[in-house]
Amino acid sequence: MEPLLLSKSRLNAFCQCPEKYRLTYVEKIRNERTPVAMVEGSALHHIVENALVYGRNIPHIAKVSSAEFWSGIVWETTEYPDAAAYEAAQENILAEATEFLDRIGPLNTYQMETYFEHPLVHPVSGEVDDSILLRGYADIIDSPAKDVTRIIDIKTSAKSPNREQANRALELTVYAYLMACRFGFHIEVPVALLYLVRAKEKKVLWLNSARSMPDFVKAYETMQTVARAIRQGLYWKNQGLHCSWCDHQELCFAKRLAA
Repeated sequence: MEPLLLSKSRLNAFCQCPEKYRLTYVEKIRNERTPVAMVEGSALHHIVENALVYGRNIPHIAKVSSAEFWSGIVWETTEYPDAAAYEAAQENILAEATEFLDRIGPLNTYQMETYFEHPLVHPVSGEVDDSILLRGYADIIDSPAKDVTRIIDIKTSAKSPNREQANRALELTVYAYLMACRFGFHIEVPVALLYLVRAKEKKVLWLNSARSMPDFVKAYETMQTVARAIRQGLYWKNQGLHCSWCDHQELCFAKRLAA
C-alpha cells in the first residue's frame, strides 16, 4: 500500500477545513484562473527568496528572478483583466521586492527550497510509521549566529500578523520536525517567519521562535490524527472567516453556476 503523503500545505488545509482538503487533494479541483493576489504573492516570494540566497553571486538578481518567474505565467490563465494590467503588475512587484530587500538587508543564507522527506517517526520511542510519508520544502536556511541553523518561511500579507504567529505556525513545526528526523529529536531548531507586509507603508517583520521535543511530540500526534481521519474519509465543512479566501467557496456553498 502506498504511504499517505502529508505536507505542511496538506496539513494546514485539513486542519483549516477537512472539506477543503477533500476538494483540493482527493477530488483535485483547481481554479481555471489564478487569483491576482496569489500570483503576486508567489512572484514577490520568488524574487525575495532568490535575492536573499543568490544576491552575492548573481548581478541584478531581482530582475533576473522576476523575469524567470513571469516567463512561466500566461496572463490569460490569471484573473488579470488584460495584458496591460499583467505587465504593470510585473513592474510593481519588482519595485516592491526591491524595497523589501532593502529593508531586510543581507542575511547569512546558504540554501533555499531545501527538500525534506521522511516517514513519520515517534520523537521519543523512535518507532517509524512507514504508512505516512512527510515531505516539505523549507524556503530558506540561514545561520544568524555561529553554530546556529535557522529555518525561515517567507510570508506575504496585506496586514501585520499576530506576534504569536511564529510560536504556533504549523508549517514551521513541520520543517523543524523534518530537520529533527535527519539530525535527531534532541536538538532545538530555531525557526522564523519573515513577513513582507504589502500595506501602503511597506513593512518587514521578523517573528522568531524555536521547536523542541514537546513540539515534535505534538506534531507527531497531530499528523497521526489527521492521517487517521483521511483514511476513514472523515471530511466536514469547517465554516468561518477563512471561507472568504478559499478557492472552493462557490462549489462548497452550492453556487454551481459560478463554480
